[in-house]
Amino acid sequence: MKQIISLAFLALLSSTCVAQKVQKKRFSTGFNLGVNHANLLASEIAHGSVENGIGFRLGLVSDFAFTKRFSIQPKAELSFNNIKFRSGTQEMVVNPIDLEFISHFKIRLKPCPQSFFFVLGPNVKIPLDSDKVNTLPTRQDVALDLGIGYDVTLGKVRVSPELRYSIGLVNITESSSVSDLRFHNVSLLLNFTGRPRL
Repeated sequence: MKQIISLAFLALLSSTCVAQKVQKKRFSTGFNLGVNHANLLASEIAHGSVENGIGFRLGLVSDFAFTKRFSIQPKAELSFNNIKFRSGTQEMVVNPIDLEFISHFKIRLKPCPQSFFFVLGPNVKIPLDSDKVNTLPTRQDVALDLGIGYDVTLGKVRVSPELRYSIGLVNITESSSVSDLRFHNVSLLLNFTGRPRL
C-alpha cells in the first residue's frame, strides 16, 4: 500500500512539474516571408533619378514572452530590394540584398489567442554585394521599425500577418553622385512561430 501511495505521489509530482514546464514555455522560434516596397529618398542628385520597386524578404524569428501581452522578438532577415539609380545612360542598383538584424518590442492588445499587435524597434541593415559592378556603393544603415499585425493561433502554431514600415535614420551613400540617401521601405509579412505558453 505504501508503495502504491509513493508511486502515485511521484506520478502526481512529475505531472505537476511537466505541466509547469508546459505552461511556462516563454521562448518560441519560427520564420517569416513576404514582400517589400523600397522607398529610397534622395536629395541633391546632380544628374539622375531613383526608381523604387517591389522586392521580397524572408527570415528567422524568435519570440520571448514576458507576459501574454508583451514580448521581445529578435529577428534576422534577408531583404531582396528592387531599387535602380539612373544617371544619364548609366543604370545602377542600390542595396540589392540587405542582411537585417532586428529587435522588436511586441505589444498585443488582448491576452487571448487572437489579437491585434504593434511592433516597434531598431533595425541594423548590412548591405551585401554593394561592391559589385553596376551597384551604387552604400554603407551600413540603422532604421526604426513600426508595425501592426494580427495574431491567429492554429493549434501549436501562431500565424501573424504583419504590415511594417522601416524608417532609415542615417545617410547610406558612399557615392559622389548623391549627397544624401535615406532608405525607407514598407513590408507585408507572414510570420509563423510557436505559441508561447505562460
